[in-house]
Amino acid sequence: MPGPLAKRRLTATAAAVALLGAWLIMHPPIAHHANSDLYGHLSVARHLVRGDGFVNDVVYPLSLAFPFAASVPQPMIHRPPGYPLLLTLPVVLAGDDPARAQRLAGYLTVLLLGGLAWLGVRFALQVGRGDVVVPWLVVLLINPLLHMTVGWAQVEIAVALLLMLLWIRLQDQARTITTRCAILDGLLAGGVALLRADLFWLPWLWLVWRGQRRGQPLIIAMICWAAVLAPWWIRNALLTGDPFFTLQAHGEQLKETVLWPGYAIYVSLSPESFWHTLIHDPGLILRKMISGLRYYITRLDGWLPVSLWVSGGFAAVLGLRAHRNRRNPLLVLGVSLALLTLAYSPLSHTLRYMAVILPVLSLELWSATAARLEHNRLGRAGRYLSLVVLTAACVWILPAAMPGWERARDHAAASAKTLPDALTRLADTPSGPVFTDSAALLWYGDRSGVWLHENSETKAEIRTLIPDMKKAPTVSQGPNADGSGAD
Repeated sequence: MPGPLAKRRLTATAAAVALLGAWLIMHPPIAHHANSDLYGHLSVARHLVRGDGFVNDVVYPLSLAFPFAASVPQPMIHRPPGYPLLLTLPVVLAGDDPARAQRLAGYLTVLLLGGLAWLGVRFALQVGRGDVVVPWLVVLLINPLLHMTVGWAQVEIAVALLLMLLWIRLQDQARTITTRCAILDGLLAGGVALLRADLFWLPWLWLVWRGQRRGQPLIIAMICWAAVLAPWWIRNALLTGDPFFTLQAHGEQLKETVLWPGYAIYVSLSPESFWHTLIHDPGLILRKMISGLRYYITRLDGWLPVSLWVSGGFAAVLGLRAHRNRRNPLLVLGVSLALLTLAYSPLSHTLRYMAVILPVLSLELWSATAARLEHNRLGRAGRYLSLVVLTAACVWILPAAMPGWERARDHAAASAKTLPDALTRLADTPSGPVFTDSAALLWYGDRSGVWLHENSETKAEIRTLIPDMKKAPTVSQGPNADGSGAD
């Protein structure tokens, strides 16, 4: 007869399989917009498989202003290496079929979601909160932000999986912090940074605050974290002179401002560091930050239902008042969410960044709600009935909603219909790099190019700056969705 651990694993496996089955039925594969980040990641993965190293086919004009990146294709300087490395698996399995590689990347993301569900269910059962398993899975299943993130195979799902694993490991306060534990903690923190370098700080917040890491275990974890990231730091230092160089640090704060509307900064040749902008035009940073704070705060109901925010938040406040526990899970996650909001407000306004914390946060909100209901002595029947009513409210009364994602999805489907004709036009051009408005075109056509909408001045400058672009043709896919799904 299986023991408690085996039963938890078996139940978690059944729940994850059920979620995956329901997901595939409710959320069949969707068209990607023409400039989905996935195409850029896949193109780097294809170069890795071919032995070319971290080479980027989708070139932003802004990056060409840096001498070490002034080529097409160019060394990858705008993303960390983790996701392209992960995507080498579908690229290898697909052979030379770009459509199959894209499909396999989508299925890989769905599998990552299944792994995330398995971890969450097993944890809920382990801490005696099996009553929240179904409500949590239902909210994940209908969540528009997860639909967008999984549907477009975005890196945030892989990050969310690592963060879920790290979070679960840190909840066992009775566990002895062995050297092996510290090593794994450091590797997980390093994995998060390899996938999204801007989140390097989040695992350390949890490790120090929630995990009570001190002294030797913390040092061991930091050494392992640095060992994971050191090869990329060395590569960047040799290539750019800065081990932490990223293109976004020279333009993201200017994106979507009055001076640089939309993505205009990225189709220019005028990089400007964040610190330069902060010193010379602090008002711009302040205005964008205020706008960003308003954006993220007013859209909390875009990625989690209002009723769950209210019930979980209320339960957390009562728990803090009763126990004065600064390591309360929702207090840690609340601070994490606040810092994420502050970090992204002056940079980029899109809800997809919140997907990394959504599974952990929603699980803890459900757990806090169930614990409060149990504390009120409703009895098992009353508690389950309350959770059913709350789940129904999350699904039908005030569900999370992202109209911007729905519009972007529809635009992507319309845009995808123009891709075959654009590929035919691309095939009729001489070999070599091109100017284009479509990353999809470059991925499917196995070409490199400069991402540029019609802009004769910038195009002329690039032709002068990059010899290979002197006679490069322009091949446009036509009107494309902006693809952010940002709402």
